Amino acid sequence: MDARLRYFGIWLFICLICGHLSAQQMPWSRLSEDTIYYGRDYLPGQFLISHSGPAQAWDFRSLKAPYALSRRIIPSGEHDGTSYANLVNGKQTDAIMTLNGKNAEVVQVMENNPVCPGGRLTYNLTPAYKPFFNGVLGEAYTYRGKMTSVFAWPRNMTCHWSPAALPDSCRITISITEENVVDAEGSLYLPTEISHVYRHKIIERRALRIETRTGKIWTDVTSQVPGIRLLTTEHYLRFLAAGSGLQLVEVMLDELEKPVRVEFKTHPLITRVFTEEPYKPDIFAYPNPSYGVVRFQLSDLLPGFYKLKIFNILGVPMQEMEVEVSEPRQTISMDLGGSQKGTYLFRLQDKSGRTIKTKRVVLIQS
Repeated sequence: MDARLRYFGIWLFICLICGHLSAQQMPWSRLSEDTIYYGRDYLPGQFLISHSGPAQAWDFRSLKAPYALSRRIIPSGEHDGTSYANLVNGKQTDAIMTLNGKNAEVVQVMENNPVCPGGRLTYNLTPAYKPFFNGVLGEAYTYRGKMTSVFAWPRNMTCHWSPAALPDSCRITISITEENVVDAEGSLYLPTEISHVYRHKIIERRALRIETRTGKIWTDVTSQVPGIRLLTTEHYLRFLAAGSGLQLVEVMLDELEKPVRVEFKTHPLITRVFTEEPYKPDIFAYPNPSYGVVRFQLSDLLPGFYKLKIFNILGVPMQEMEVEVSEPRQTISMDLGGSQKGTYLFRLQDKSGRTIKTKRVVLIQS
């Protein structure tokens, strides 16, 4: 699964469709006027993939999410004659853009530190991304670039690896190749709207290099750092509105090209929850109220084994499930259809029995 989304949150607010297409560019100013909401389904069905070509139809109306995530562009001022804006995901800035009329370029992105977890780094992009492009069926391009960040070696953080003599600085360089082809066109059905869209099939490859500096000398230490994926390949399908180029859906695929996560445009009135994605251990039940089958989204838990316990309102145990957590965002489902309708408690505990969260879920039909 995409490490960016597992560990770092979202790369960008909308599609990072890069290149020099001849298609119409979407004015960034339109997006700065509104807040756009997305949901994420971590248990998507396998029916979402279809053939390439024209006149396709994609029905995403069954997608579910426990909350709506807000995205917006916030102009941040000018410097040396250049206008800047922040791409904000919830309360967190994920990228910096330069603006010039209808043109926009992403020059920096914020992602986690792969060497020393717990902090975010600002990466400079060269060349800059050119978002908001809307390709048409049959167009294809390839983007090649680098993300680079330099940080002072921390003295008060736990890192994956530390040399015998602590260096002054560390430099992270990520080489990116993104191949994009517009392979299908048709109608997209979401819980909130129906749109004419183009589907972009994307393969992104990343290569990570780690260097340290002592004095004025940089040394490549990539091979010495354990537990880090140095080469990654990710597959996506992105559905862009034909008129505006706005990303409506992004499907993350596994190595067998099966959907493992779907991000889709929505609204708090649909998800019934108006909140931001948590960045601390939590659990969410949805839909809530439910008719029987309940999804539980686990957020920001350390890898390991946990227990999910269901109690009636009097505290009597009803069901229990052991859960192995391997991802910061993970969703499981439990069928409570055999229980009477009413209010129930669900409790998440770690392997030592410590309670992470206790919340309520309502069954409205047995």
